[in-house]
Amino acid sequence: MFDTGGVRTTYGSKFFRDHTPTRDAEVVRRLKTNGAVSLGKLNLHEFAAGSTSNNPWYGPARNPWDTARSAGGSSGGSGSAVAARLCAGTTGTDTGGSIRNPAACNGVVGLKPTNGRVSLAGCYPLCASLDTAGPLARTVRDAAILLQAMAGFDPGDPTSVNASVPDYLASVEDGVGGLRLAFCPDLYFSEIDSAVLAALESAGRVLETLGARLSTVRFPDASTMTETCLALFRGETGALHRARFQAAPGDFGPDVAQLLRERCNLPCDEYVRAVENRLLLRRRFESMMADADALLLPTAPCPAPLIDGRCQVNGKDADFGAIGLPMRMPVNVFGIPSLALPMGYLGTLPISMQVIGPAWSEALILRIGRAFERATPELRDRAPALA
Repeated sequence: MFDTGGVRTTYGSKFFRDHTPTRDAEVVRRLKTNGAVSLGKLNLHEFAAGSTSNNPWYGPARNPWDTARSAGGSSGGSGSAVAARLCAGTTGTDTGGSIRNPAACNGVVGLKPTNGRVSLAGCYPLCASLDTAGPLARTVRDAAILLQAMAGFDPGDPTSVNASVPDYLASVEDGVGGLRLAFCPDLYFSEIDSAVLAALESAGRVLETLGARLSTVRFPDASTMTETCLALFRGETGALHRARFQAAPGDFGPDVAQLLRERCNLPCDEYVRAVENRLLLRRRFESMMADADALLLPTAPCPAPLIDGRCQVNGKDADFGAIGLPMRMPVNVFGIPSLALPMGYLGTLPISMQVIGPAWSEALILRIGRAFERATPELRDRAPALA
């Protein structure tokens, strides 16, 4: 999704199979300026519009823990490459969980920053008001190092916000003593596998032993969240791809084509209502966070699905994208940062939690994630057995 000067950049699409940009996206430029060495391109879901990275044009991004399973999406290749130790870190985009979902499926760290923290200039859009860019890495410290290089105001990006960028490593080892951490089941939106819930409770107890204070908070407006998320997503992706889809519907993969059939004719008043409701939801979230410094939520309802997206939750068949998207998209609607990191394993497959904070609190959630990471080295040091 990130333009890379002189390197073929397809956005996972047939339409851009031979697209070679002449200049780097701003994120790529900043990483290079700070010493990063680019090793190559990674696979993803077509146009970043799905949860499996089962790409019809370039093949699936496979999970190194079990190659019959998906690496998640949309930034599936990014999560897979980090988990397989092919690189130190990768970039990803997150419109409805597309950094956090691959982080969860592959057992790595993924950071979705505050909207406007990282420039989107030169990154192909999906839903401009929800899009963000951020890093995936093996450790929380590595994610902090990557974010430090990527973050900052860019006058060339209309979504960029001129907010100061702290030194993310300065406080990352400060621990969680005295912090108020909360569970919020109202924001799950889907049935969660009992093993994932047990692991989340265990992770909370670990943080409590480190000095954090745990509670449970309520979000009474949750009933309107999914409808708002999907209306924003449908309206903006439909507008972006409408002309291309009407001209050549067969040049989209089956799942993205079906999404666009549903989205290209969204009534304008439905989208406008969603824009208005987003403002109300953000205000309600800010009010709720008066009682907590950060939230602890599952990143996904179950481990990585099969390549085609089929999964099981508590022994029942489910569609991974359909049940996972609603529980990740609120972060994008609120415009806030979220850190996904491993919290355990179900069999051989990793499971993940989100640490969610208010706007511009990347330093705080990195600090919380690092404290948990230090206390659970067995999770960080575990690696897939590659042939």
